Amino acid sequence: MSGKLFVALDLGTSSCRALAFNQAGQTVAHKSLALAPKRPQNGLSYYDGAELLRAQKNVLNSLLMQVGPQNVRSISVAGQRSTVVLWHKQTGEALAPVLTWEDGRAAAEAENAPVSQPEIHAVTGLYKTPYFSAPKIAWCLKNCPAVKQALSENNLLIGPVPSYFIYHLTGGKTFATDATLAQRMLLLDIRTKTWSADLCKAFGVPLEALPQLRPSAADYGAYEFEQVKIPLCVCAGDQQAAAWGRLKAGQTLINYGTGAFLLHNVGHEERAVLPGVLTSLAASCAACQSDYLLEAPVNAAGSALQWLKAQGLSLDDKKIDALCTSSAAPVWLLPALGGLGAPYWDFSLSPVAAGLSPLTQKADWVAGAVRGIAFLLADIAAYLRANQVAVSGPVAVSGGLTRLTYLMQFQADLLQVPLTLSDEPESTALGAARLAADYMGEPLQEPPADIPRTFSPKMTPAEARALHQKWQAFLTWCKAQPR
Repeated sequence: MSGKLFVALDLGTSSCRALAFNQAGQTVAHKSLALAPKRPQNGLSYYDGAELLRAQKNVLNSLLMQVGPQNVRSISVAGQRSTVVLWHKQTGEALAPVLTWEDGRAAAEAENAPVSQPEIHAVTGLYKTPYFSAPKIAWCLKNCPAVKQALSENNLLIGPVPSYFIYHLTGGKTFATDATLAQRMLLLDIRTKTWSADLCKAFGVPLEALPQLRPSAADYGAYEFEQVKIPLCVCAGDQQAAAWGRLKAGQTLINYGTGAFLLHNVGHEERAVLPGVLTSLAASCAACQSDYLLEAPVNAAGSALQWLKAQGLSLDDKKIDALCTSSAAPVWLLPALGGLGAPYWDFSLSPVAAGLSPLTQKADWVAGAVRGIAFLLADIAAYLRANQVAVSGPVAVSGGLTRLTYLMQFQADLLQVPLTLSDEPESTALGAARLAADYMGEPLQEPPADIPRTFSPKMTPAEARALHQKWQAFLTWCKAQPR
């Protein structure tokens, strides 16, 4: 394997993936391992820390063995953002369940924190919910004896999953994170890009246990593998990594993963914090200033299809598209796993279905779930447009679910703008690799043949509007059901 390769890890919710890219931006090696969180009951979602770390290291080491560590220029680490790890400074051992962004057990801690929603939104750009890290940390501090003991001995460290991984890769020499990950801890002031002492106090989080803040692309130490020291250059949130280089000011991107996220870049100015959506920070490097992103999550996208499988519906991922196309009467399905995200923020809702008949088939359930994802993203776009944020085309799309032609076409129809899909399915890893290459002054080339696939609206504006109104009526009915 000749030349210098940029290795990137995507530490996702359902899998760990490691990819190697050459200077032309092409994937030359790819390793992955499925690792879904444990979900023993509604509202709980967590990993075993040792199992998570072992899986991540195995994937990285396997890739490095394949390509040769001497051929690797840098390693980038991107991953899920609100999942939090509490570990021991000396041993590196996780001291509590690694609560994922989906875990809602800290609802009481979120509710009882002495800070109002407008106050926390103004400081962090986020909302006080159990899905961000601060309430989870508060829960662990109250309920995990090992965490309490480590805190009393000044041996407690707290950080997002990528920071925990980097800590282990560097043998404990680097304890740091970037703003895209730190923000999801619900403890970062996005105006000053520093930890907020007031919010740490409100949630009872020890400030001294939090990681050092660095740009997304910076010196994060080195990983020594087979006597070769490889620089670690990137630590970033998955959505921001996916957006690197693809989302300029005024542009919109939708990333479809376990959840779905609509991102709209509003530029360098810290524009209005818009109620109903999040204000996030874009990835950054030492030489560039962070843009601000309006970000709106849909809690369940890929997980909605996983949920159908868990209900006993036999689904072959390669046949989902064909099932959707064959559906004559799609079910009206609200995929409210973990409640509703933007712009509703209603965590009391669960999945609701309507439009069933004796003729309802598997294809109708699958098409209903896929359409439900698209409808929730259309709700977000409609909300932004109503608040003078121009969601105009083309909208870039990325993530695993973009393989579903049915979803992409239906989304374009509802939004009434073209969607552009790059040929690169691993957008998070590629974005993280590009960020490292830019930081090192060795930008990856743009593949000359990478002409995005485009999905243009086939519905008329009147047809799309009428369909969306039916969805809105269904959603109103869902909210009125007993809970």
